[in-house]
Formats: sequence, C-alpha cells, structure tokens
Amino acid sequence: MNRNLLILRNFIKQNKFHRPFSTEIQENEPIKFSTSNAAKKKVPIINKNKRAQSMPWYQPYSVVGSVAVFLIYFCILREENDVDKEFTKTLYERIKGLEKQQLLQSYKFNKENGLSVAEIEMRLQEIEVEEAKLVV
Repeated sequence: MNRNLLILRNFIKQNKFHRPFSTEIQENEPIKFSTSNAAKKKVPIINKNKRAQSMPWYQPYSVVGSVAVFLIYFCILREENDVDKEFTKTLYERIKGLEKQQLLQSYKFNKENGLSVAEIEMRLQEIEVEEAKLVV
C-alpha cells in the first residue's frame, strides 16, 4: 500500500500542471495569466498543405456546381405555390382583429401623452367600414 502511495506522489510531482501544496489559491484575487500554467501551453500548428493534399481536386468544383444548381432551381425555375403566397401575408391578415386592437392601444397611449391621434382615427374608421362590408 505504501509503495502505491509513493508511486502516486512521484507521478503528481512529475506532472507539469501540479501546483505545490505550499501555494494556496486565493479565491478573491484574480489569477495572472502570464504566470499561470495556461500561458506555458503550446498550441500545435496545423499544416494547411497536408489538409489540402487530402482533399480531392474536384471537390471545390462539385460544391460550387451543386450550390449553383440549387440556386437556379429555387430562385429562377421553380413556380410559386400556395406556401410561397402565405409568406406575402402580413400578420394583420393572418390574425383577425389584431390591427384594430393595436390601433386602440396606440390611440389610448397617444391620448394620455398628448400626441396626435388623427391618423389612428382615420384607420379605425377604415377598418370599421371594411368590417361593415363583411357583415352585409
């Protein structure tokens, strides 16, 4: 058992990230990066030539060609369908009564703060006329 402890202690001492027991960590003080073990860490350099050599010569052409075909189809050749037409609708067209509620809220806010309400009143009248046409 003592032999295993000695081996473990030697391993810990040889470890380059080991901090001696006499050094206490001050929790309320910042750790200086330049004196920490993180500053001594070396980042391996990636060889770009080795990476480029493993890529097939035709890969860039196939990627550009695939993206070009995709864009030509979806932007030029494809016809509009009902899903595309749904994207052109405003939120007011989707939710009945939303515009009127927002106009009423704006009207109340503008009245309380002494702002102009003429445009809001005109739009509310237009909405009421449209609603009257739908009822009849």
